[in-house]
Amino acid sequence: MPKGVGVMGSVKNLNVMKEASGSEMGLGVFEFTDDYSVFDYGKMPETIPHKGEALCRMAAYNFVELEKKGVKSHFRKLVSGNKMEVNLVRVLYPQKGELNADDVNYLVPLEVIFRNSLPEGSSVFKRFESGQLRPADLGLKNIPKPGEKLKNPILDVSTKLEPIDRYMDWKEAQALARLSALQLRGLKEKTLAINDFITKHAEKIGLEHADGKVEFGIDAKGKLILVDVCGTLDENRLLYNGFPISKQVLRDYYKTTSWYKELEEAKKQTTNKQDWPAPHKMPKELKEIISNMYTSVCEAWTNEKRWNSPRISDVIAGYKKFLKK
Repeated sequence: MPKGVGVMGSVKNLNVMKEASGSEMGLGVFEFTDDYSVFDYGKMPETIPHKGEALCRMAAYNFVELEKKGVKSHFRKLVSGNKMEVNLVRVLYPQKGELNADDVNYLVPLEVIFRNSLPEGSSVFKRFESGQLRPADLGLKNIPKPGEKLKNPILDVSTKLEPIDRYMDWKEAQALARLSALQLRGLKEKTLAINDFITKHAEKIGLEHADGKVEFGIDAKGKLILVDVCGTLDENRLLYNGFPISKQVLRDYYKTTSWYKELEEAKKQTTNKQDWPAPHKMPKELKEIISNMYTSVCEAWTNEKRWNSPRISDVIAGYKKFLKK
C-alpha cells in the first residue's frame, strides 16, 4: 500500500508511515472513525458519537492481553483515544495472481469466524435454509435452534479481499491463502484461543459472547500474526440477557426498513455498490442508545472510565423501551 492515507474497509482510516515490502514489515496508524457499515453496503450516511474511540480502546486492550497469552499481533501502541500504531503487511490479491506459496509478509485473505451459539439473525441459518450449508459442514449433527449454545465453538471461513464476502470450505480457503497445513492448523488454534479469551472476559462483565471474526497476516519471518482488530462491538456479537449489545442492533433496525429489502434485491442485480439504494437515517433516540452501548461496554471491558456512561443494564433498559414504541 503506498505511503499516505488509505481507507481500510469503511470505518477505519490508515495512515501509512512506512510501506511494507516482501521482506520487511511497514508502519502505520489506524484511525477509528465514528462511521459505521452494515450488510456490505459501505460507509453509512451518518455517524455514531464516540464509537471510534470506544472500539480503538477495546481493541488495544485486547491486543495487550492476548500478547500475554502468546498470541502475537501487529499492534505496537495506543497513540491517542481513537488511534493506534501497527506494523503493516502487504495486501496481495489471490484473484489477480499476486499471491504465491513462498510469499511472506502479507495479509491472509480470509476472515475466520468463530461461533459459540447461533443467535436469531445469524447468517448461518440463511445458509442452512438455502442449502449452501449442511450441519455436518460445521461439525454439527442437527441444525441448532436460534440462541442455542453450542457444546464446542465452531469455526467458519470466508474471503476477505473479494467485492462481497464469500463463504467456503477449509480446503478452498487453504489453497486461496497459500497456507501450509501447519499454518492452517496454527490459524485455527489461534482463533480458538482468541475466542476463549473474549468469551471469558465478556462473562466477567455480564455479557455472553455469541460469535466474532478475526484476521491474520504472515509476517516477514513467515510467522502467523493477528491483524486488524478483535473483541469489539463491530467484530463480535455480544448479548446481555439475550439482548444484542453490538453492531447487531444496527442490523436489526435496518432489517425493519424498506431499504433493507431494496438493498437485497439490488445485490442480486449488481455487485457495483454505487448502484445500490441509499439508506434511511436512524431515529435520534436510537443513535444515542447505540452510542451509549459502545461507550458503556468499552468502560466495563477496559475497567477505565472515559465518558461516565450509563451501566450496560441501564442502556439495555432504554433499548427495550425504544423497541416498545
